[in-house]
Amino acid sequence: MTKKILRILITMLLFLVFLGKAEALSEPTIDKVSFSGNLSVSSKDLLRGSGLHEGVSIFMVSSNQVRSAVTANLKGFGYLDCFVNVNWPRWGTEVYEVKINVVAGRQSLRGNLIFLGDSILKVSEMAASCPISYGDPVAPSDTASFKNSILGLYSNKGFLRANIELQMDAFADSTNDHRDIQLTIKSGSICYLGGITVTGLESIRDEVVLREFDLQPGNYLNMTLMREGLSAVYSLGLFSSVQIEYNGLTQGLDTIQVVINVQEQDYIEIGVSTGYISPEAVFGSAFWRHPNIMGNNQVLKLDGTYTRYISSSNSGNEFEPAITYEEPWFISTRWGAQLKADYFYLQRDHQEERSYGGEVGLTRKFMDIWRYRVGYRIERLRYRSTMEDSLELVQDWTNTARISSGFTRDTRAPLLNPVRGSWFKIAGSVSGGIAGGNIDFYTADGEYRLFLPLSDKLVIAGRTAGSVSLGYAGNTSVPPNDRLYLGGGSTVRGYDFQTLGPEDEDGNPLGGNVMALGNIEARFSLYGNFGAVLFCDAGGVWSELQQVSSGTTGLGTGLGIRYNTLIGPIRLDYGFAPTWENSIKRGKVYFAIGQAF
Repeated sequence: MTKKILRILITMLLFLVFLGKAEALSEPTIDKVSFSGNLSVSSKDLLRGSGLHEGVSIFMVSSNQVRSAVTANLKGFGYLDCFVNVNWPRWGTEVYEVKINVVAGRQSLRGNLIFLGDSILKVSEMAASCPISYGDPVAPSDTASFKNSILGLYSNKGFLRANIELQMDAFADSTNDHRDIQLTIKSGSICYLGGITVTGLESIRDEVVLREFDLQPGNYLNMTLMREGLSAVYSLGLFSSVQIEYNGLTQGLDTIQVVINVQEQDYIEIGVSTGYISPEAVFGSAFWRHPNIMGNNQVLKLDGTYTRYISSSNSGNEFEPAITYEEPWFISTRWGAQLKADYFYLQRDHQEERSYGGEVGLTRKFMDIWRYRVGYRIERLRYRSTMEDSLELVQDWTNTARISSGFTRDTRAPLLNPVRGSWFKIAGSVSGGIAGGNIDFYTADGEYRLFLPLSDKLVIAGRTAGSVSLGYAGNTSVPPNDRLYLGGGSTVRGYDFQTLGPEDEDGNPLGGNVMALGNIEARFSLYGNFGAVLFCDAGGVWSELQQVSSGTTGLGTGLGIRYNTLIGPIRLDYGFAPTWENSIKRGKVYFAIGQAF
């Protein structure tokens, strides 16, 4: 026992001595990186992903790591037969220099595509899936992608055991750098769906899972449809885990039994939020959502939003509670149905509106990016509002109805902070007339947003929008909540909340009947989760189409900072109207979660 303790003490002593000497020595770093050989690619591109640069510790990078990275980068430019040698500096040398010798060889350019073996698919269909054109450099990622794309085409036809051997033919001669790509295909037998079984369900019906898979027993097993179904099941928000087993596939059977193993999660949602819309208004909201009230994915939601207007010259309150029921598969179709009842209360010094009503709507999604909605609403309301000429407009309790319809198209990614894609909306509604009720007006609304990544650090985002809300059949009265407003942190920055457009004699915003808006932002990534934005906003609100002009349009510009979070970016913007006297001093600060658009 004594000898064991003595050995431990000696080991600890030697470790402390070594540690003291190690601390006395400075950590060696790379002083120089040099290349030799036929460099057909820049040194920066060759070292990408290697971790090697001047000043890095020699303990943080290895020669094998550098060799692998440089080789992969060369092959990515089409130098498939390259050779790389890395000479690593020895410990204690005067200059720590890494010497890299590169023999790039000939660059391989895509030649003809040659298909051998089974011919289930058309040659033109398979050739169209090649990611590179004739004469382009061939990288390993290109051939792998090409092979996987063709396998995907075969699997969509049920050939799940298809096999492809891909090889690059040799150079035809010393003057021709084109190399043919030869694919030998063995399709195997077709796999059919025998049936789908769901396990792990407790309070949810089998149908909720099964209806998301657009396949029937006897169909050939289309893996694209299976993946789409899996994604749809996850998006329901009811399960923490979804796994699929294909019984009989590895055994060589042609009829495959699919087993979907799920694990339910606690899916009831409760949320509370608060914040400020502008220095003139704050809000609070709360909701309760149950997405499976009858075991069939029907949704019941209770929610309410309260807004407090805190301007010293015009205070007031706005309150809107609602209850919504959603049926995701209306009469067993892919149409979703919504039934909503709500109450609206608005009280400000110059405006007041109260209404209660109900709405029924139908929604259908197409091709994952298009969504169509049609709805019918009945409500009873009354309102009071001052006019631009200081008169007062009063509408006592009356009944009204509305028919609405609209399309959206959404290709944005990622959704909470888009860096690419677009979003488009066109919608309209008719109140009174053929819809019924006593207030005749119509609305039309269009908006387009575009996100262009110019680099990894810069995204240009733009938005253009226009709306009208006008009376017809002799009616000139539109309820305050259906009028159009601009100004504030999400529309035209530099202006107070809703202050662009018609006002009464006291300067209170009345809203208008015609609106136009344009925004452009340059969004920069700075460091880590931090970013910056330069923006320019322009927009206007008018009472009539004849009043639309650039002279009455508001212009705002400014800058902001962003901090990315899991729920979207936190933003802080400062905007001002450059056409105003002392515009910078009169600018406005806006704080919110999420981008302005």
